[in-house]
Amino acid sequence: MKPEISIITVGMNHLSYVKEMLLSLYSIGKPSNSFEVVFVDNLSTDGTADYIQTNYPDIKLIENREKYGFARNNNIGARHASGEYILILNPDIVLTEGAIDRLYDYARRNPDCGIVAPMLQNRDLTLQYSARRFPSIRILLNRFLTKGDDSARNKAVQRYLLTDLPTDAPSEVDWCMGAALLIKRSFYEELGGFDENFFLYVEDMDLCHRCWQKGKKVIYYPLSKMIHVHQRSSQHWNKKTWIHLKSFLYFFRKNHFKIRSEM
Repeated sequence: MKPEISIITVGMNHLSYVKEMLLSLYSIGKPSNSFEVVFVDNLSTDGTADYIQTNYPDIKLIENREKYGFARNNNIGARHASGEYILILNPDIVLTEGAIDRLYDYARRNPDCGIVAPMLQNRDLTLQYSARRFPSIRILLNRFLTKGDDSARNKAVQRYLLTDLPTDAPSEVDWCMGAALLIKRSFYEELGGFDENFFLYVEDMDLCHRCWQKGKKVIYYPLSKMIHVHQRSSQHWNKKTWIHLKSFLYFFRKNHFKIRSEM
């Protein structure tokens, strides 16, 4: 019998996170609906694959022979998934009670919703701004000037980060961070999955943009809460900063620099 939910996680040397994520998934965060876990190991050297094989033998483990980006790895996982719904889940997520069930129940009750995402919180349960507007060149400039600081008192940045979203009711949003996204598998396939031209960053925004283009909503559902050990590795100027900028440029070029907010 096919599971209702396929949880897809991609990891590369994230063993400490993977241990915590799986512990939460199979304890307090275990969904009441049937599920499977598909784990794509992206050439880890920290023993991740061995740990999963030893402690969670029922997990579908795919071990890459080459290093791939976030988009391609999740598409690989999706090809091995058999559930009605796919939950893209980062290894640095810690699940809370009922979080997956609430996402799944909302998606089932609202077929006009293409993608639904939970509220993400820091370890101290403070809010992460994970739902956002589609960016403009002006917004990117302001993000650059504020060094990607989500707490910056910059009106353009605050508008981009949707800092005034309600925390007790669902909201239609342009896009949500790809740390946790629930989507019907048939719709994921209709979209062609993530665009593999993105190696890292912006592929989640692009997926949500194409979701809206197909006439389906992207929903931020804060009644489902997950803890995200969020590491802003591109916040300081380094190699990943340039990858991030390159991804943004590709996104704008792909859409002919015509990005319309749905909000």
